[in-house]
Amino acid sequence: MFQHPKDVCMTYIKHFCFAMEMSCYLGVGCIKSIIHAFIPDIFINSTTETVNLIHKRLNQVGCQK
Repeated sequence: MFQHPKDVCMTYIKHFCFAMEMSCYLGVGCIKSIIHAFIPDIFINSTTETVNLIHKRLNQVGCQK
């Protein structure tokens, strides 16, 4: 039905769940970043941690090189 999930070696459901997981990480990361903009002494490393977590997860799913 959809080509993209097949291209990344995932079923539709697995792709859907992973995309939702990424959405959650990005949403929480966005909120932390906004809070950090107003109060710089909190969530100091949150953006870096979010990027690293997303990078790690992207390397764990789908087609492995």
